[in-house]
Amino acid sequence: MASVLTNTIPEVAPAHVGQADLDADRSATRRKVRATGAVVEVGIAPVHDTAEFSALLIAQDPECPSVEGKPVRLVWQGQREVPGVAVGVYLDCVGLLCHRGPDATIFNPRYEIVAKKVRR
Repeated sequence: MASVLTNTIPEVAPAHVGQADLDADRSATRRKVRATGAVVEVGIAPVHDTAEFSALLIAQDPECPSVEGKPVRLVWQGQREVPGVAVGVYLDCVGLLCHRGPDATIFNPRYEIVAKKVRR
């Protein structure tokens, strides 16, 4: 369970998103995953449509950082903005992965902003 005070993602978390999860043909079922990567695109629904904020995350496998990341669409329903989520931000997200058309999508993910490591 998440910490009540900080609302952080629990330490015992789901497996990182893998290639099999991102393949719409092979992944008919939904499952809880963790996706970590950089946001490369954000989108906001028009004012006359239902409120929805989306971000395209390039999910990297932390165990194989040299492998090219895979795109995962993050969608927050009912939101016109999500605090801290912008292009270039590095996120660690947990949620239920499903497929919306050809895209792997996580709706209303829990997320943490990952700070960049600074060398001194």
